[in-house]
Amino acid sequence: MDVTQAILLSAIVVLTLFLVIIAFQVFFVLKDLKITLKKVNKFLDSSDDLIGEAKKPISSIANIVTALTAGAGIVHLVKRLEGKRDGQEK
Repeated sequence: MDVTQAILLSAIVVLTLFLVIIAFQVFFVLKDLKITLKKVNKFLDSSDDLIGEAKKPISSIANIVTALTAGAGIVHLVKRLEGKRDGQEK
């Protein structure tokens, strides 16, 4: 084996070792990413539940306001009808 082949062989061995080391590092990074994504998913699920619980009272208030608005419209309509009736009787 001459010098050129020895240099090429040693370069191939060194590059292969670097590639194996990088592959292990990528594996551990992806493993940590999986754990982190599970934690983020739990956080988002709990925040979704919290938002759902906060939305219920706001929805109830909106329903009450809608009912009051409809009631005020009915009262206004009844007063208008009574005013017309009083005007016709005079």
